[in-house]
Amino acid sequence: MAEGQKFDARLAEGVSYFEQMLEIMPEDRTTLEFLVVAYEQLGEPEKGQKALRDLAQLLIKERDIAALTGLIPRMEASEDPRVKAVLLKVKALTAPEPDLTPEAPKPQTEAERIGADVGRAIAAESALVAHLREEGVLAPELAESVVAQLEAIPADGRVFLVSALQILEKENGKACERAVSHLADRFGTPPVPLGAFDLQRNLLAEYPSELMQIRGGVPFARLGAVTLVAVLNPMDEELRSAFAAHESCRFYLAEPSQVEERLGRLRNHEEAAQ
Repeated sequence: MAEGQKFDARLAEGVSYFEQMLEIMPEDRTTLEFLVVAYEQLGEPEKGQKALRDLAQLLIKERDIAALTGLIPRMEASEDPRVKAVLLKVKALTAPEPDLTPEAPKPQTEAERIGADVGRAIAAESALVAHLREEGVLAPELAESVVAQLEAIPADGRVFLVSALQILEKENGKACERAVSHLADRFGTPPVPLGAFDLQRNLLAEYPSELMQIRGGVPFARLGAVTLVAVLNPMDEELRSAFAAHESCRFYLAEPSQVEERLGRLRNHEEAAQ
């Protein structure tokens, strides 16, 4: 007997043994793995494809991803449509999970950052107008006009003073006086004659220039460890928090024209220093 025939006979004996084992333990992984290879070696593709399907289904049941991944090339080479059907399940199970790690946010450009600051300031000032309207301080038509002018301020990276009181002072001085009086009482921010205080450049240099130029907050004096700050919107919690992040502050209301004048002088000083 030729050597190849002896080998085939031994392999056939092994297959017979494992087929009997499979009848007793139909989900024995070791048996199925052997039969997949043995049937291929013996040239019995139909039996081999069935063993391949059974093995794949067993591995799916056991959720053995590593073993299933290794089985994919053999299943892809199969022409058996039933193997192809199981392959779809295998690929779905072994597909890499999507990377859900959030992308690192792109750093904002200076124009984007300033534009975002202006946008938040517009929202804060619009909320101030809504409060004054609800409290009966501003007539609805006047409130709508002020909000429309606020919303027309471009948030395109240029620095603008965003202030409802500034618009109100120019449009209706009497209404502005009523608003300042109401806000001073409602939020405990007494009016301050900002023009009576010298421009303290060293004090102003401690705070972000854009914060002051956009939000209209102006530190005008220091009393011990407390900084006195003139504002145009005592409701603006973001503005208060930004100043308070540096040190303890007391907040006061100032006339918009005086704040504009102070900010103009600060801007001229910064331009001259460049």
